[in-house]
Amino acid sequence: MGAGRVGAIVTVLILLISSHAGANDEDGAELFIVGDSDAKGPFWIQFTCQLDSCQDMELVIRADGSQYTITDPHRVEWSGLIGGAVSWELHGNPSLDGGDFVMSSIISNESDIVEDTDLPDLVPSPGQIADWDSISAASTCQLNRCNNDEVLSEGASFLGALDTSADDDAIFIEGDVGDIIKISNIESSDGVSIEYWSRSDSKILIGSISSDDFNPVYLDYPENAELWIRVVHSGESDFSPYRFDIVRYDDESEGPEGEELGNPWPYAYPLISNSTNHDIYRGHISSNDQSGDSLLISSGAKIKLQVTCQFTEEASLEILLHDLYGTVERIIESSQGCPGHVNTTDSTIGVEFRINSEEVMEWEIEVTFPGKGDGALLGDAPDLLWLETGPSEFWDVLVPSSTSYSGNLGIGDRIDIHPFEITDLNGSRVMVRSDIESPVTYQIQSLNQESWQIMNYTNGSEISIPTGIHAIRIEGLSPVVGEIGYEFYIVYLGEDIPDDGEYQDLSHLFTNFYVLIGGLMLLPLAVVLWWNRSGAFKRGVSISDFEIHGLHKLDLLRERLSIKSGSLEDGSESIVKALEMLGDSSWDDVLSDLGKPSLRHMTEQIEVCGWIIPESNFLVIGIRTFEYKWELSALSVSSPEGSTVSIEKVSPSHMFEKGEVFLDSIEPEAKKFLRLEIGGSPSLIELEVSGLIAGEPFAAVPREAIVFGKND
Repeated sequence: MGAGRVGAIVTVLILLISSHAGANDEDGAELFIVGDSDAKGPFWIQFTCQLDSCQDMELVIRADGSQYTITDPHRVEWSGLIGGAVSWELHGNPSLDGGDFVMSSIISNESDIVEDTDLPDLVPSPGQIADWDSISAASTCQLNRCNNDEVLSEGASFLGALDTSADDDAIFIEGDVGDIIKISNIESSDGVSIEYWSRSDSKILIGSISSDDFNPVYLDYPENAELWIRVVHSGESDFSPYRFDIVRYDDESEGPEGEELGNPWPYAYPLISNSTNHDIYRGHISSNDQSGDSLLISSGAKIKLQVTCQFTEEASLEILLHDLYGTVERIIESSQGCPGHVNTTDSTIGVEFRINSEEVMEWEIEVTFPGKGDGALLGDAPDLLWLETGPSEFWDVLVPSSTSYSGNLGIGDRIDIHPFEITDLNGSRVMVRSDIESPVTYQIQSLNQESWQIMNYTNGSEISIPTGIHAIRIEGLSPVVGEIGYEFYIVYLGEDIPDDGEYQDLSHLFTNFYVLIGGLMLLPLAVVLWWNRSGAFKRGVSISDFEIHGLHKLDLLRERLSIKSGSLEDGSESIVKALEMLGDSSWDDVLSDLGKPSLRHMTEQIEVCGWIIPESNFLVIGIRTFEYKWELSALSVSSPEGSTVSIEKVSPSHMFEKGEVFLDSIEPEAKKFLRLEIGGSPSLIELEVSGLIAGEPFAAVPREAIVFGKND
């Protein structure tokens, strides 16, 4: 409170100096400062010369119809009890400057508690009963409930005066045991001391603080007793105005639910960080609080938090990380101060601070986050869908709107999962739009609201999704060699309203037309069959033989590729020979030999096909390049449903790791065939071929996944 008041006075002073500098009196003195106030009560103002001497320095006071003039080359001051308006002027020699003077004052304002009747000189004796004046000074500024301006104005500012050198003032302070009292910003025209007393069956002097002390004092409210403060003269002045700030921190309103703050954190939820414009948390510990205080704030995954701590007394600090799965990890124990920063893990949802002290103290912890995280989160978005229990409060749910969401991927962080909510009763039609070029893929996943299994998905294109919470999966294209930024919109295309219209079958009106057109279209076929009637039977036999031969060849290839019999070494040789046989054939012959691919994807630079080997864990992958050479190429497999998928073996032999096979370079107009042994238990498999063409990264990502399973 004192800092705010002094700042206001300094501002007024500067304005006054600027306005009146250069105004000369009739006697040649210059008017430097002028001001007025209509506040009532004790008043004191003083101007001190910053030089060795200020020639012609004169203070003129007009108060309650009277005028007072004080002249001195070093210091001029005036004090009194004001019943109405008061004004003042400071004059000096024209050779002086407004910056040569320093102003000090005690002037009441609307928020002050002003002494209106003379207070008792002594703390009342035990058993004495009267209607004493009291100060509550309760503050609600605990944890992060107040900003800096509110903290500066918390509590109360008391303004009084000691009428004579023998006059003292005793004031009762409201509160109870567990409360903490803070006394600060003591000002006086002649110097005062403030004593603090405990009053019950006896009076006990607890301690005192002088107006010369600049540091605040913190007091425990006495148990089963009253707290009194007594303002005592330190000098011999007859009339001495004074002011001090006092704040009472109620232990029963310290926590977020209006009770004493416990240790460890007793609530099932953290304080939401960034919920206000300030992330400074404050609290107080009394000397008889053995457990201390704790503070749990929400956080994000894989971020670096900047932490600043301030303790008015010696304290012990512990820092713990809370993760998504309910685990608590202690990372700092019994520290005397803050570490400067805290690194969170890939599943951190909160950071807890535990503070203990044997002295009455105030603590302040400031947490600064590194900026915007993924989507609406403070940190990194999770890599996998939530468990069967559904998304927790950690998952900030997005909504379809015109708001853009952004994030980052990088090495070791290829996937981000973002939940979003559909509220339309009949569901909504949505799509994902991105206005920036980024090497990532977007997938909208429609989820079952009970089991959270993927029911339907698209590659960001329009999809109809029912009411509930669903997911957007963002994956970086291989190879991920650095940080990748992305930005997207969830575009709302309207409610998915079912068509309840009534329809009538009018096809009978066109029966004659259909018969006529059908006959005309079949007539050329009948003519051709008549002309070729003699060779139709023989050609049918030839075609049947060709189909039988193709089936035998297909069975032979599948038998070799699946290694159903023979030793492992012989089987490996058979696999290589079978794949070489495919490589020596034309692409169309391969499609004829192996049948229709389970997946086929073609771009201007490459064509990718995949065949499932029945009753096995094997996939046969065919890759055909066109006019460009692919360098640093790789083939990766993944599952859109989030289940584990890996590559256990590759034939012919290639380097591979987890779900990625490194293919090196593929020449133009070349064909490459691989047999992959798949690990895990995926029901869907997505393929991706990536590499460099003329130094530029390219990736072929089929829009559909392979339905995979041993029993397919």
